[in-house]
Amino acid sequence: MASVWVLSVFFFWNIFIHSPATTQNHEEVLQIHFPSVTMAAQKNGYLTASTEDGGNIHINSGGNKTGVYFDNENLFRIIQIALSLPPVWINHTDTGYSGRFEGGKHFNIPLKLMVPGSGNLTFEIVAGSLPPGVFLDSANRRISGIVPDQDAEYIFTVRAKTEYGKFADAVFRFDSYESDQCQEEPCHNNGVCNDTREGIGYTCICNGHYGGLQCDTDCRLNSLEVRNKNVIPDAQLSAYLSRNQSLASEARFDSNASMGWCGENANSWIQVDLGDEGRIFAVTTKSRDSNRFMKSFSLSCSTDGTRFSDVLDTNNTIAHVFSSGIGALTQPLPDPVTCRFVRLHPKSYKGHPCLKFELHGCVP
Repeated sequence: MASVWVLSVFFFWNIFIHSPATTQNHEEVLQIHFPSVTMAAQKNGYLTASTEDGGNIHINSGGNKTGVYFDNENLFRIIQIALSLPPVWINHTDTGYSGRFEGGKHFNIPLKLMVPGSGNLTFEIVAGSLPPGVFLDSANRRISGIVPDQDAEYIFTVRAKTEYGKFADAVFRFDSYESDQCQEEPCHNNGVCNDTREGIGYTCICNGHYGGLQCDTDCRLNSLEVRNKNVIPDAQLSAYLSRNQSLASEARFDSNASMGWCGENANSWIQVDLGDEGRIFAVTTKSRDSNRFMKSFSLSCSTDGTRFSDVLDTNNTIAHVFSSGIGALTQPLPDPVTCRFVRLHPKSYKGHPCLKFELHGCVP
């Protein structure tokens, strides 16, 4: 019978290759629309493929991206899912998925697995919760962060899942213990250490012109990165009464704009939101246009973006006036000021008040 079926296919193939297909497809048993072949039974009919004496029927597709579909489901994909295996967890320590960690320290717990037949994994927390300050880094297959500086126990479950939906869970036990972080004297330049239970377990109260996490930054020389849009996004720069649609973002110190930001007159101002409160020690300005540039300006600052106070002169009675010009000029403030929002106000200028600027200080 198998030979009769093959002969029939060959017979119909020759008919449709050498003669045009009929339009009455519903009456045909075999339809050929070269280069595709369609086999269809008549209405209420049957389509049967069989062999005698237990012979095999093979369905083959050419190419890795070719599928065999049954009711719009790729049979090859179903077979891959059925044959795939779940991942297998490997203990990250001799005691399993557990560990004891000192508060305030950085740490990494690797997520070690064997993945039969697939290297693609996704991870999620399916029970419990991670300690504060600790994160699941799926891309690098690890749990990392800063250990909470307190005596506590955390239990959570991590699920690893393959691209075929097979998964395996592992229960982690995380023990943290409180430690006196100030014993190691982490604060420099006569900074005062304050032991806490938050973050890395301590804070430093800095003296003089020092700042930073450990009071090891000279705030007088430290750029607050107004120039860097990855630190200060465009949305944190704003201006009032700009000239000819000049953008506040053009005031960045290393901007490629020809002259930087330009205001209309002495009522204009340019503002930066530092993102958090910090101490401001100095300001740098410059211009690139000898016909339009700032000659002098004043500064005001605010902690809430609403109420602004002038940066005062040494006598603390009038607003301090800073010089400016074409070349880069860095000037210290009479006294450091604490604020989040800083505005620069033109006092005198040639043509129009145009400039670029940078601030120096320390912001947490």
